[in-house]
Amino acid sequence: MPLRHRYLPETCTIQTVSETNVDERGLPSDSWSDTYTNVKAKFESQGISEDRDGRNTTIETFNVYIEKDVSIVPGDRLVRGSQYHEIVIVTPYLDRYGNECYKQLQTLART
Repeated sequence: MPLRHRYLPETCTIQTVSETNVDERGLPSDSWSDTYTNVKAKFESQGISEDRDGRNTTIETFNVYIEKDVSIVPGDRLVRGSQYHEIVIVTPYLDRYGNECYKQLQTLART
């Protein structure tokens, strides 16, 4: 049974890499394009940790639940307001007949 929209109170945009360009320094630079807009979603924070790679940033991990009809793979990203989420894991949830009900995503947001 699919999740009802009342359980997915927020909306987000899903983006995929459209092409890789080269910047003025000759380094690769990705261009992102909107694949889906106004996707119903629910965000649940799983905690915040410090990035230990010498950067002064934090990483917040989320479980995100989205509608079943959205085609998404790890490596895509979610845009929630002004925050970008890197998609790490995509898990479809099925009912007992094998029909997809919804997807759970594990995402990372760097701040």
